[in-house]
Formats: sequence, structure tokens, C-alpha cells
Amino acid sequence: MATAEQEQRQRFRHLLIIDDAEGRRTISLEAATYSIGRDTTNSVVLHSKMVSRQHALLLRVTAPDSFAYLFRIVDGDLQGKRSTNGMIVNGRRLFSHDLKHGDVIIFGGDVKAKYYAVSDLSDADFDRFCEASDLSTILSNSVNPFQTLVPTDDALQSMSEASLVRLASFPELTPNPILEIDLCGTVTYLNPSAVLNFPDLEELGLNHPMLEGLLSMIQSGTSVHAHKSFFAREVEIGEKVFEQSVHYIHESDLVRSYVIDITERKRAEEQLRHQAQREAIINRIVQAMRVTMVTAEVLNTTVSLMVEALGATHCIIVQMSAEGELTNQYCSEGASGREDLLQGNTAFLRYCQAQLQAGQQVVLADMDSAMDLDVAAIARHCGLQALMMTPLIYLQTYLGSISLYQSESNARGWSEDDLELVRTIANQCAIAIHQAQLYQRVQDLNADLEQQVQDRTAQLRQKMKELERLNSLKDDFLSTVSHELRTPMSNIKMAIHMLGQFPLGEKQQRYLKILAVECDRETELINDLLDLQRLEAGGNPVTVERLLLQDWLPGVLEPFRARLKDRQQHLEVSYDSEVVAIETSRVSLERVLAELLNNACKYTAKGGKVHFEVQGIMQPEPRICFRVTNQAEIASHELPRIFDKFYRVPHADPWKQGGTGLGLALVKKLVEQLSGEISVDSSDGATTFIVSMPPLMPTAPALY
Repeated sequence: MATAEQEQRQRFRHLLIIDDAEGRRTISLEAATYSIGRDTTNSVVLHSKMVSRQHALLLRVTAPDSFAYLFRIVDGDLQGKRSTNGMIVNGRRLFSHDLKHGDVIIFGGDVKAKYYAVSDLSDADFDRFCEASDLSTILSNSVNPFQTLVPTDDALQSMSEASLVRLASFPELTPNPILEIDLCGTVTYLNPSAVLNFPDLEELGLNHPMLEGLLSMIQSGTSVHAHKSFFAREVEIGEKVFEQSVHYIHESDLVRSYVIDITERKRAEEQLRHQAQREAIINRIVQAMRVTMVTAEVLNTTVSLMVEALGATHCIIVQMSAEGELTNQYCSEGASGREDLLQGNTAFLRYCQAQLQAGQQVVLADMDSAMDLDVAAIARHCGLQALMMTPLIYLQTYLGSISLYQSESNARGWSEDDLELVRTIANQCAIAIHQAQLYQRVQDLNADLEQQVQDRTAQLRQKMKELERLNSLKDDFLSTVSHELRTPMSNIKMAIHMLGQFPLGEKQQRYLKILAVECDRETELINDLLDLQRLEAGGNPVTVERLLLQDWLPGVLEPFRARLKDRQQHLEVSYDSEVVAIETSRVSLERVLAELLNNACKYTAKGGKVHFEVQGIMQPEPRICFRVTNQAEIASHELPRIFDKFYRVPHADPWKQGGTGLGLALVKKLVEQLSGEISVDSSDGATTFIVSMPPLMPTAPALY
């Protein structure tokens, strides 16, 4: 049995010895990838100004037909950008080289490195190796394994094309499975990831889902893939879904597959569809609440949407009086006119009354076994299998309930998402009922106001306060919905982007473009609403930093130059040479200037000019003024309202681009948050927005 020291000596060691301005050091190469350069974020840091920030890469490559590996050095960074001063290996300038024992590498002209691949070196020997100045003795006693690790030139010539391609493309390092078969169905290659993900692939061969049908798709004359060298398909294995890209290599009669696990993407797409449907339902209910105070209209809309969203057979919403008596009920289309079902619902309500009044949601997956015999008999008579009852409670007052039923032929149960959605809708329905009740009471009070004005004034004020509180709750709800819409909108944008990666017809591309544009508009509205709400609530702290205006402003202006050029507009920029820097929030100030420049482009006709100016003012106190002027005039009676939310100047958009009317409201809030002031002047065919900022913010808010 080998001793521990013998095992240490048999292990190959790959070493890189570097000499630079910091001295000599030895690095044991064990990882799969190393970045080399002057920047301190590199795996191997070289101390020389002649070396690029990211100068070279070291990649571990498995030698063909063996389990040994070598290291390949490549000039440049991960994006393929070459180094400034190049790389010299053994006296030759090279872009890529498979390192051999004893190779000498020069980085940037003044950093020297040597590569050694040795074995028979114990840990103690290795420590001495790292400290020794003369390496000849140690290296002469060690074994150079390179002749077994890297093929000779003769061996390279005798290698198969597949082996050479595999050596060049690093399939051993990729985290995605790669598999290859010949036209007889024999597995010719599996990379480590393929072996890990499909351990039974070699055993099952063509019966494995990843290989099943591949040869028939390649060979069949009637197949849609006949005469094609590439196609893609989706393969389901258990609960996972894979995207398989299949390539037929004519030169070697091999079929190679590149596999990506898209399970999470598929789940995200499915969740996205459900989420979009549910958000649409909530939005429609909110819209109904916003346009009417009539409870019947809101609840009739709700019962129809609940059946559609949750796949229920029936939905019934009942209103209860303060004394616990049923006052109104609203039924989905299938339940309307069915007296047996309405009577059954009343019986079920009595059965669950205590739980509902306590604010508990009642869910029965099997009504036949979960209820008393008499009530279960009613459920069987009505053909009902599953039940969900959700109370309508507001300010600890029980106002009614929502009943959802699944028939025996349509019973699938209720998920936690279903329960949460119904609870959310029930809360809004309770608000709508209570709001309508309050509204009706106010109407009744107004009808009698002449006779009761002295007695009821105090009560009316109280009720109006309650209405304001309800409006605040509604605003909170709208804010919550806007925030919750942000994630699905991001997923929608991702799905649109992914769809755009596949070949589409002209009509499909047009529809996809429409989806992308509308998605961007919706995302912009949601973001503006959330930003404005945070600013108004004072919960948007900023990070203060020093901005050198000559360096920072060109980046702010650059995106608008191309836009102005497309519209044949002209941008003029002027700086006050005495204005050098400002200490403020980069993000907030950049957004303010971008919004003002965007408006200037938007409301300037073709051929017009936009002027941007930076000016320093010392009296009565030091200020830095940013002026944005465009050739368009705003009527004087419109100026007082342009910073109001959702307000847009009528007939002032020559490009017909539309907008939300939130941009200038956001600008005003951001400027105030930065301790600045904004004003506008419009006359003689031109409009100028002036943002006046202190060079240094008087108080810095808490940082993120």
C-alpha cells in the first residue's frame, strides 16, 4: 500500500513562477481558469505598468483521450480584446499557446514567468521549491509528465478530427451537457456535464429521451429536418425540460447535441401567464371601483372574473346586513337562476358562519366527507365537490362572503396562490362595499341637510374623514398593484426578448414589436408612479458624490445627440469655465437633466434647436444653474400647471409620442430633494427650464 508521501509524489503539479517588480513568487495552478493582469481583481496580479489591466487568460484543458490536463495561455481578456504590449513565449510573439514544461513567458516586455509541470514532488519538496533560488537540482530529480500530457506533432497529425475539435473548443469545461453519436447510434462522446445529468444515457442508447428519434430526423426523407444540418427541440425528462440543439456534422457523419436546462425558464413562463391573468383581473376590479360607487356593478364584475381566473364552476358573492341578514347576492352566469344552488349556498354559509365571522377562509376539497350528512347531501344534489368561502371584512365588520365551487367533473382543488388571490380580491370588495355604504349615507345626509345641518355637521365631517381614509387605502392598493406589476412586466420583457431570438415571420415580428413597445410604455408608467410615491413619502434617500462636470455631462448628453440628429434637430452646449464640480446625487441629477432634454426633443419641431447651458452664480449665494431651452412656446395660462401630476399641455406634441404627464412632477420632486429650485419661462417662441442647485448639498441624507 502506497504511503501518504508516495501519493503526494505521484500527483502532478502545474507551477507558474513569476518575476516582476514585487519579486519572485510561485503559483500552483489548480483551478480551471485564471485571469492575469495589472488589475487587482485578477487571479494572478502582475506588478508592472507595461502590463494591461486584463492581459491574458490561463485555461485548463483536458488532453484528448486521457484524463490528464494541460494549461493553454491566451492573450487578451474574456471579451477577446488583445493586450496592449502583447505576450512572448520562448522568444515568439503569440496569441495562444499550449504550455510545455520549461516554457518562458514575457508579459508586456518586462514581466517574466516560467511554467513547469512536475511530479514526484512531496509537500515538503514543494515548499523548498517555492523558496529556492536555484531550481535546477529539484527539477532534475522530478519527473516531467508533459510527454504524456500533450500530444507530439506526429500524434496531432494522427488524431481524429473530432478529437482536435474537442481539444480546441473546451467542451470539458462547459457546465452544459454535450453529447455525440454516430449514424449507427453509438455514443462517441459525452462531456462531464452530460455524464452527470444523464448517467443512464450510454446504457439506454437510442432509447434515452435525449437520443430518441434523432437518427430518424436526420435520415428520414419525409422528415421536416431532412437535408438540414441543424435543428432544435425540447425534451422533457421527469420534471425537467431541456432545449436540445442538434448538429449533423457531414464531414465525420456525427450527430452532436448541445443541451441547456430550461426548466426554470418554462416555469417562469407559466408563472408569467398566470400572474399576468391575475393582475389583469385585479386591475379590472380596481377600474370598476374607480369609476362607480354602485356596489352591484363592482360585485357583478367580480363574480365573472373569479370564475374565469380560478377555473371555478360557480361563484356567489353575498352581502350581509349589520344584523347578519342576507341583503344581496351576486351570481356567476352558471349559478344564476339555480334555486337549488342558491339555497345550498345559504346552508353552507350557516354551516361555516362562525369561521367566516372570525375572518377565517374555509376550504373544503371534498364536501361529501368534510360536512355534516345533511349539508353533504345538498352538495351531492347540486353536483358540487370542492368549496372555498372567503369572508368580506372591513374594520372588523363582517359584510358578506365570496363562495367558489368546483363541480364533481371539474374538481382540481385550490392552490395557495388561488387562496391568496381570493383574499386580496375579498379585501377590495369589502372596501368597495363599505365605501358604497358610506357614500350612500353621505347622500342620505345631504338630502336631509336643510333640516339637520346643525345636528349632523360633526357626523358628516367624521364621515368625510372616513372617505379620505378610504381614498388613502385605495391609493395604497393602487401603489401595491403598481409595485407587484413591476416584476411580471420584467418577466414579460424577458419573454419578449427570448421570443425575439427565434426565427419569426414578418407578421409575428410586427406583433412582437408592438408587444415590446407597449411593455416599455407600461413599465415606464409603473416606474414613474413608484418613484413619485417614494419621493412624496420622503422615503427615497440619496447618495452624494463629487461630479466633475466636464467629465460627467458628456455622458448625459450623448444619448440625445443621435436622437436629435434623427429628427434633424440641433443641440448647442455651452459651459461656464469657472464651474468645475458639484457635490450631489449623480442618479437624481442625471434623471432631472435627461427628463428636461427629453421634453425639449419631444416638443421641438423638425429643424429646431435645443440649447443646454451650465452657468455659475455667486450672488446672493453660490449656485450652479442648468438651463435647457427649446424652440417651442407654452401658453402663459398653462405654465402654473405643468408640474402637476398627469398634466400634459394640449396640442404641444409635434411628434405625437404621447406620455404619462408624470415627468415634470418627478423632476420637481427630485430637484427639491436635492435642495434645488426649478423654474420655467416661455416667451418669444422659446421655453427655458432653469434648475438651480447648490454646489454642495447642505445636508446629506442617510446613504443606501
